[in-house]
Amino acid sequence: MSSITGPSFSVVSLFDRAIGALAKTDTTSLTQVLADCDRAELPASTEEFSRALTQQAALEKSLEQTERNIRMLRGDENKFRYGRSRGRNS
Repeated sequence: MSSITGPSFSVVSLFDRAIGALAKTDTTSLTQVLADCDRAELPASTEEFSRALTQQAALEKSLEQTERNIRMLRGDENKFRYGRSRGRNS
């Protein structure tokens, strides 16, 4: 797999693209995001850094949901659980 050479872009843009590809189940776009990882630049301003942290949290949530969906499709999970197990009986 090779990435297209060209100008670099912000890590925020990379997070945006990854979240979009996961949301649409677009494996082609997700593959391109992974190929472009080496061209992402660190945030230059405090505002961009803050947005990158927000996007990182959103990406982590998307990945957790994707993992849950795959487990459910495989039959690895017997019942739906909202969020992480908190040890409560309800």
